[in-house]
Order: sequence, then C-alpha cells, then structure tokens
Amino acid sequence: MSEGERNLRAVLERPDASQQLQAALAHATPAGTLYILVGLRRCDRVAYQKVFDSLSRSNDDVEVVHGCMISKEPFRQLLSQIQDGRFDDYLSRPPR
Repeated sequence: MSEGERNLRAVLERPDASQQLQAALAHATPAGTLYILVGLRRCDRVAYQKVFDSLSRSNDDVEVVHGCMISKEPFRQLLSQIQDGRFDDYLSRPPR
C-alpha cells in the first residue's frame, strides 16, 4: 500500500474527514489532489463535485502504483477515472 493510500484511509476514519481533505487540497501535489478527490467522492459528494469542477485540468504525468508496478499516467486520465467511479469500491476493500 502506498503512503498516500495509507494516509487517505486514516483521514477517512475521522469524523471530520471532509474538512481535513479540503484543507489539505491547498498544499497537495497532483497525486495528492487525486487522493483527496477519491476520498471526497467517498465521504462528501457535494464537496467532491465542487472541488472537481474547480480543478484546472493539467495533463502532467502522475506516478501510480499497480501492485508492484510503478508507472506514470496523465492527470486528466486519472481524473476521468475518478469521475467515472472507477475507485469507488477500492477503499472498501481491506488494505493490502
């Protein structure tokens, strides 16, 4: 499990998760922004949509981990996958 996923899971267990995630957005890296969106989509859909609509759509590459493979994917592609709900059930699974 990546450090980003570990941190997101910890924040999502807090009663003020939405506020914590929104506060972290101001200082987040592109990868961090994506984690925040996944978390907001899970715990606060209204805040998620507000943040999603306000994001600039840079196409910087973001490092991603799939199992033991590390690669880079375009920010916009990952953003689209989040919007499509591709990660909605991911955090429901036990951490690996």
